[in-house]
Amino acid sequence: MRIRRRAPAPIRQRGVALLIALVIMAIAATLSTGMIWNRELDIRRTANSIQGDQALEYALGAEAWAEQILRRDYLSNQNNTNLTQDWAMQLPPLPVAGGSITGQMEDLQGLFNINNLASSNVQESTAALAQFQRLLIALNLDPDIAYGVSDWVNPGNQPNPNSDGAKDEFYSQLAPPYLTAEQPMASISELLLVKGITPQIYAALLPYVCVLPLIHPGSQPGAPMRSTAININTAPAPVIASLNAGITTSAAEAAVQTRLQQPYQSLNDLIRLLNITPAVGVPTSLTSSYFQLTAQAKIGGTQITLYSLLYRISGGATIAIRRTFGTV
Repeated sequence: MRIRRRAPAPIRQRGVALLIALVIMAIAATLSTGMIWNRELDIRRTANSIQGDQALEYALGAEAWAEQILRRDYLSNQNNTNLTQDWAMQLPPLPVAGGSITGQMEDLQGLFNINNLASSNVQESTAALAQFQRLLIALNLDPDIAYGVSDWVNPGNQPNPNSDGAKDEFYSQLAPPYLTAEQPMASISELLLVKGITPQIYAALLPYVCVLPLIHPGSQPGAPMRSTAININTAPAPVIASLNAGITTSAAEAAVQTRLQQPYQSLNDLIRLLNITPAVGVPTSLTSSYFQLTAQAKIGGTQITLYSLLYRISGGATIAIRRTFGTV
């Protein structure tokens, strides 16, 4: 029988030492990889932070540019705000250090102000409810939605008796529960909280509605909440159609096409064309004070979208009264 001989002790020790060395190398490699990863992550975080700050400054620069444009247009024609003026021209992508910036403005007074439903003037709030219903009909939506929105922005414990409206009793039973605002909306996205407003209905409404304050910045404390006027030179066809039940969609579209050649110089221009006046209590105008700037700044891999609500006061000076990032 053959007898195996054990390896000499020094050879066994060298094997153990090699194994320990390999383990140490593996641990060192793991730690080194972790350190490199953390360092690269820190570098990336720092770069993103710097790029984000740069993009924000460029977006705010676009806001300052918008304020200058609005002031210049006012000084050139303070009695008329229309789509032929410089403010209405979209800013093409402009190259800046490390990226680009683009922006455009929208006249919010060409849209229906949801907060008109909460006017402290009864004639105005009643007219706004009827106008909103006409707008919903023009968009092939359920006109009863207007009652739910009116219940949301107006105080009181009881929903509108003429509709399928909703107050706290309805919203408190949802999951999660919440209460009605009972005050003018601060953001148009609040519509998504209102009974009957689905994401699809919200998307259909969004191009034609807005949320504006009913008390102008700088007003005296206790000033009444009054409806904002519709600018007939910038309103899209469905909003024009909502001015009176007798205005058809085709007539409203014709009115929009006509002003492309020559902006309206008076309300009578529109009345003669449509052969009908706006409904009682529906204010109209040829000028605008509220605009929304959408500015997008992209630096490296970082992009910022700034929404600024701009208010143009008498004399043309313009101030930002609200800023949001990413969503309206």
